[in-house]
Amino acid sequence: MALMCALGAISIAGQGLIDVEMPTGHRVQTPLMLLTLADSGERKTTVEKRFFKSIYEMNLAKIEISKQRHEDYKKELAIWQVEERTTKSLLTRAIKSADEDAISFAREQLEKVIENKPIRPALPRLLYDDATPQALAQHLHEYSPHGGVVTSEANSIFSGRALQELDKMNTLWDGGDVIVDRLTRPSFILSGARLTLALMTQPSVIERFLSRRGEEARGMGFLARFLIVKARKMAGKRRTNQIGSLPALDAFNERIKLLLNQEAERKPELETKTTEKILLSFSAEASALWKRYAQGIENAMLDGQPYYYYPDHAAKLMDNITRMAALVHHFEDLSGPISSETLKFCYDFARKCSTHFQRYLAGEPQVVVDANALGNFCIEKADEAGQTPYYYTDISKRLAIGREYFFTLTDVKQYGPYRLRGRENDGRLRAALHLLEKMGHIIYDKGKHSYHFR
Repeated sequence: MALMCALGAISIAGQGLIDVEMPTGHRVQTPLMLLTLADSGERKTTVEKRFFKSIYEMNLAKIEISKQRHEDYKKELAIWQVEERTTKSLLTRAIKSADEDAISFAREQLEKVIENKPIRPALPRLLYDDATPQALAQHLHEYSPHGGVVTSEANSIFSGRALQELDKMNTLWDGGDVIVDRLTRPSFILSGARLTLALMTQPSVIERFLSRRGEEARGMGFLARFLIVKARKMAGKRRTNQIGSLPALDAFNERIKLLLNQEAERKPELETKTTEKILLSFSAEASALWKRYAQGIENAMLDGQPYYYYPDHAAKLMDNITRMAALVHHFEDLSGPISSETLKFCYDFARKCSTHFQRYLAGEPQVVVDANALGNFCIEKADEAGQTPYYYTDISKRLAIGREYFFTLTDVKQYGPYRLRGRENDGRLRAALHLLEKMGHIIYDKGKHSYHFR
């Protein structure tokens, strides 16, 4: 939990300053999407406040600056609107009088007024709360283009409006342009924005989200972009001791504050409101190691390998590892290219997150659920026939053969598990049969066109 909070703070502080070049030559941005699962009472809020102390303080200061700038802007705009109306009235009277000199003068005056229209000021802000993706895009457009959604109680995020349009969240993570079309207000294109998600919530909240939108979130690759950790349960094991000074944590927050001030001091380009980023790269040794890691993950997506049922997640792993390595390298103020030591640390942590993703978020692959259902169906059919486990006569009586069931595809499509019946589920049925064959539970008899389950 502490490491995930630290990474969230580092991502917010560094995302606006750096980009990273993969050994393949592809340049990517560095924001992370982080999710920590922990039960109530595990001190999520306490840990978050410790690591985001500088960010919360600076965000409050930026909000006050934004309020003052907005008030000043409203006053200047009100005065300008009076000047605009007055000048337009002057031009209207000149046109009615057909006085060419007066018309020319009024036009010149109106052009000057239009040129002097107050420019909406940049409104600095770091953090955003529960809002729709369109509202988040609006905030990133009107305020700073770099921000974060941080909460230790993400119930409102996963059950509220913030994740209504998952495609926009995906686009922000990828670094693409977000197009916002509206009828009542001007449309705009958000370019160069960076958004970190650092969310903590109870496992029950995620279970509800997955039951409602899990298939959509997996299908669109939204969940695959997250680094996920289920925190070790500590409630009941903690000691009630007075907390003394925490110099390492104080130094951490000072470094965060320094990076945020560095970003605030940089002047954004007028057209995109973004700044040129420092481009980090890997050392020769780290590049070779990166390629070995990437190839290993790619090979693990083959049939029968660990990521065969999670290709969406595996495809994003090296991207997340690369981003994390760049952020850690820059935060630690290390000189030169990213080292193999930094890359190895990030790879090991991301692989642990990957294990937690498969165990606590992805759930069982569909084919495994289907194969279990088909196996249980075969056992029930054997039980209906009055079968009981029997034994070989010439081997130890402790070695059971088990129950048997012979069936055809037609039998399962007509009487099998509902999810595997009919023509529309033929693909799922054949995939479940193939898995059970590989596991040795089913043998196909080509001559009889039937299956033998044992």
